[in-house]
This record gives sequence, structure tokens and C-alpha cells, in this order.
Amino acid sequence: MKKVKTCRSCGSGELVPFLSLGRLPLSSTVGADQLASPEERRSLEVGFCKRCSLVQLMGDAAEDSPAPAQPEQEGLLERLMHSYRLGSHHLVLALEGSSLELMRQLMQAGVRVVYLEPHPERSKAASSKGIPTRHKRLDRHYTHLLREEGLQADVVLVNQLLTYSSDLNGLLESLVVVLKDTGSVVMELPYVRALLEARQFEHFTYQQQHYFSVSALHALVRRHGLWLQRVEPLSEDYLRYYLGKTRQAESSVGWYMEEEQALGLGGAAYYLEFASRIAAVREALMALLTELRARGRRVAAYGANAQGTALLNYVGLGREVIDFVVDSDASKQGRYIAGVHVPIYGDHKLLEEQPDYLLLLSHQPGEMASRYPEYLKRGGKFIVALPYPDILNTPLGHKIQIGT
Repeated sequence: MKKVKTCRSCGSGELVPFLSLGRLPLSSTVGADQLASPEERRSLEVGFCKRCSLVQLMGDAAEDSPAPAQPEQEGLLERLMHSYRLGSHHLVLALEGSSLELMRQLMQAGVRVVYLEPHPERSKAASSKGIPTRHKRLDRHYTHLLREEGLQADVVLVNQLLTYSSDLNGLLESLVVVLKDTGSVVMELPYVRALLEARQFEHFTYQQQHYFSVSALHALVRRHGLWLQRVEPLSEDYLRYYLGKTRQAESSVGWYMEEEQALGLGGAAYYLEFASRIAAVREALMALLTELRARGRRVAAYGANAQGTALLNYVGLGREVIDFVVDSDASKQGRYIAGVHVPIYGDHKLLEEQPDYLLLLSHQPGEMASRYPEYLKRGGKFIVALPYPDILNTPLGHKIQIGT
């Protein structure tokens, strides 16, 4: 009998697997000297908890991955300063990956800031800018030391840590301890509803272990004595959450949860339907590109990141279909996409070779049109893979429909 897997968050909910991307390489790129060697791969399967609605990677929890560095967080400084009226007698505890610019601006306004950053390079960079930095991660052990120190925060900046943490309950327990009774926790998380509606399956990676709806986050934080107080939409399908120890939720919280209930995000059928649509995307993309190659057309791709690697490997797009990948990151140029071994070049390669089509791997057509106007002027066309494969006929994004 197959063992039923349970949720890492609530501990008792049965996990319903709904998406399998197969055995994907653990790294995004490989060097030329690694092409002949076997690559380390792992099955990537995603499940839904029937009890608490949390979407998560199946299997044992991995070690904590470094949370990505936050860019300057839009509108957050103004809200912290005006709505929370932060001043010299307030403390902001910023957790790993926090925006250095935001912390610098808070300090300029007289607010006391303490930054916990276990990543050596980021810790060093923050210290060099005069930000009081401790080379530590917020966990149960260090929380005990902070409590002995008497350190409690008016605001805790959590950023995306819940997405990457292998110990959700330990992190929430720690937050409750370091937060004042009147304090607020601020976090910014990818919104799983937006990800699924855009069919962005390539955003499921080994590093991001949890994917939150508002309802799933509400269930998690309530178990630890916290309340969702406010939800704000951000660009690029993120939501900003404000949490506290008092029940004073704004209407935005109820609105999102009611919308999710109406759409069925609390049931497995919603996620199983997503998986069936992803299978259709894979088949349609392979059919489109195979047809173009059969007609003698050349296809390149843009984006040598984890999402691009996942997409190419899941669909099965190697050098027989994709001539090369371009990426503006110099550290990736001269390497190869892991798994499928498509070579990676700088921007110059696109104009030198002028392929007929450029497949955009998790990048917006408008952004790419600004980056490569000459390529488009010469007659090149973009292909978008998601939410359904389309050839863009103009830089403005008008499409040649090839399916629905």
C-alpha cells in the first residue's frame, strides 16, 4: 500500500499530488567540461494539502535555500513611516534578503535597524554600508538568545522567507517571540493563484518549497497566534501581507479569501485542472517548434535562469529544436543549459545569427522588445510559451493564434 504523504505545515493534512515535472537537473547551467558527466537530477512533484490548502513540494524537506535578495520594495517605506509612524524609539528587525536601500532609508529617518543575514556576501555588503548586521538566521535557537537580550521588534521584515524555509512552524514561532504585542510582520510572497492562472509551471523549483494562497497563509499564521491584517497586490504577481497579534483585519483580507473560495482554491480539483492545462501547453509548444524546424526556420531562446531550464527540460527542447540561448548575465555566457545542453551566448549572438524566432522563457514581450528592437526590425519574431504558445506578430504583442 502506498504511504500517504502529509503536509509539512499542518502535520496532518493529506497531500494530493497534482503536478509532476519529471526528473529535472538541480543546477540551471553546466560548463563545457561537465557535458560528458552524468548530471544530478531529482523528481519535482507538487502537492496540495487537503486540510490547510498549502501548495508545496512533495517529498522530504530540503535544507533552507538562500532567500533571494529583495529589490527596493515599492511603497513600503512610505507605509512604514506614515501608517506605523516609525521613529527613533522603534526597532525594525530585517531578515535575510532584505533590501539594503530600504534599511538605509529607515536608518536615515532615525529608525533603529537590526539585520539578520546568514549569507556571507550579503552580510558583508550590508556591514560595509553601515547597516548593523548579524551573521545569523532567525531560528528557535537564536530567537532564545534575542529574547535573553530583550530585543523585540516593532516591525519584522520577513520578505520571501516562508517560501524558502524548510521549517515553517519554527519560523512562525520565532516571529511571535521577537514581535512586540503591538508590532507588525511584513512579508511579500508569490501569489499561487496568479501563478496557476498564468500556467507558470516553470516557477515550481527545488528552492521554493511552499506556494501560498491567502487562505493557506491565514491558516498557517492563525495556528501560531498571528492574524492577517492587510493584503496588498504588488507587481509581478506578488502580494504583500501585514500580520500582527491583534485581530483587526482590513477588508482586503476577506475579499481575497472569498475570491479564493469562490474559485475553488480550497479543493484539489482546481489544481488537477491546472496540471491538465500544463500537459496541453507542453504538447502544443513541442508541436509548434517542431513544425517551424521542419519548415526550415531557426529558433533561439532567451533566459538562462532556473525557470527557463525547467521549461526546456520539461518540454524536452534540446539542440535539435533550439539553436542557442541568449542571456545578458555574463556569468552564464559560454555555459550550457543543464539537462538539454543548449549553448548560452551574450546578446550579440542574436543579431549575428538573426534566428527567425526567439522563444521567451519567463520574460515579458514588452521588456524584450525594448532590449532587442533591431532584431524585431530585421523581421525576427517572439514566441511566448505561457499561458499558451503563441507567435507574436508585432513588438506590441499582437498574436498569431495557434491554439487555445
